[in-house]
Amino acid sequence: MRRGVLLFALFLLLSVWLACGGGSSSDTGNLRFVQGSPDAPMVNFVVDGKTEQTNMLYGNATDYISLKVGSRHAQVIPVNSTTPLLDDTVSMDSGVFQTLILTGPAAQLKPVLLTDSVASTSTTPVKNVRVINISTQMGPADVYIVAPGVNLASVTPVATNLSLGENTDYQPITTLSGGNAGNYEVFMTVPGTRNAFLATGPLAVATAKNQTVVIEDAAGGGFTFAALQDQ
Repeated sequence: MRRGVLLFALFLLLSVWLACGGGSSSDTGNLRFVQGSPDAPMVNFVVDGKTEQTNMLYGNATDYISLKVGSRHAQVIPVNSTTPLLDDTVSMDSGVFQTLILTGPAAQLKPVLLTDSVASTSTTPVKNVRVINISTQMGPADVYIVAPGVNLASVTPVATNLSLGENTDYQPITTLSGGNAGNYEVFMTVPGTRNAFLATGPLAVATAKNQTVVIEDAAGGGFTFAALQDQ
């Protein structure tokens, strides 16, 4: 009798736990934020009234934040202010990874929301790279994603005239001519030419992973980048 009561109590506790979402991530999605406005002040990233990241400068990115599915209230608020630079709604789907990027100068801010591809778990995983241009000074650029050391004259760009806030979509790098399964290099060039605004140098992607290369303005002039690990 006593054993039956204990089992029944455990069953009730387990039922309540599962009803509240315990043991399952099916009711959550994942959001990452990138502060990509070069002249915006230091900001905090707030979701549904909760401060998720503080004191973010240009180029800073959060880790993925697990959020409940549905419409989430995302705000980017300057430190020591209550007036948001961005006040938006982001739709979260179950198990989906997304990246929210604030782009443009402070006077002309524009949010960009990207869906981050789920990493492959096959025996021969496909590694993908995506490039997004958030530089306010570069202007449109052609984008090359090549194996390190490859002559640009022998290849074609994966995207042309990539403007502020635009991205290349994911590009597989396992079949790059002259490369191996994990190494690549990104060139941003003057449209219609192979004169480089920026060359990243050799980069690597871990097994079964994807990356997003964010093209940014560099402090003091010129251009730089950040390679974000997706998922």
